[in-house]
Amino acid sequence: MSKKIIILLSVIIALIIGGAVLVFVPRDVSIVTSSSGLLTTSYGFYDVNPILRIKLLSASMNEDKYEKIRSERQAALEDAFAAVLAADGEAFTSEYSNIESLACELGDYVYYYHTSDTAHVYKMDKTTGKISACEMSGYNSFSNEDLRNRYEEVDHNYTVFVDITTEALFDSYPEFRTCIEKLDGSFYCGYTYVDNGRVFFDMKNTIYEFLPSDGTVRKVASVGPGETVEMVVDI
Repeated sequence: MSKKIIILLSVIIALIIGGAVLVFVPRDVSIVTSSSGLLTTSYGFYDVNPILRIKLLSASMNEDKYEKIRSERQAALEDAFAAVLAADGEAFTSEYSNIESLACELGDYVYYYHTSDTAHVYKMDKTTGKISACEMSGYNSFSNEDLRNRYEEVDHNYTVFVDITTEALFDSYPEFRTCIEKLDGSFYCGYTYVDNGRVFFDMKNTIYEFLPSDGTVRKVASVGPGETVEMVVDI
């Protein structure tokens, strides 16, 4: 075999290896989706390559890890919300609502509802204990204003229509609204995800990341029309 052929083969092999590394090694976030069948729910686990912006089957996420992360998040949020309940007798809580519907821990604050106030969400500073009222964003899943006006107090059903994580994001990042409204499509209030300080949302089967540092968004990945995004994890 001539020297030129050996060199050419070496270059080709190097390009193949480099291409494989470029595709399979960089992983930015993991995405967990669910699809419901007639009797069962199946999960999809993906990692996103941040360079090529492609979605791959996850190298590490699986159902056991997903459940572990979910349980740990719930436990941490329950601890944060316990401090709210101890400080604010008006804080809404219900045995019929899961913890993610009752509270959101974001930055220095824990966000929650007051039982007697359907016009605001509240936040407690975790360091000082100071409690503040925040205007609602206006993004909710009430089908009409008449339905919205039926609620004079916060109850379990109210927390289904109004998403506490979304309200927390709009209060913490005013430019979040501008970014969403620049995109083509309707924003559903429940499709927001926060992990390790990173903010994600799902719009028209596309996951975007909101970047608070410069008030912009970037596309992360697309999901199938039959998939519901359950979790986005910073890796």
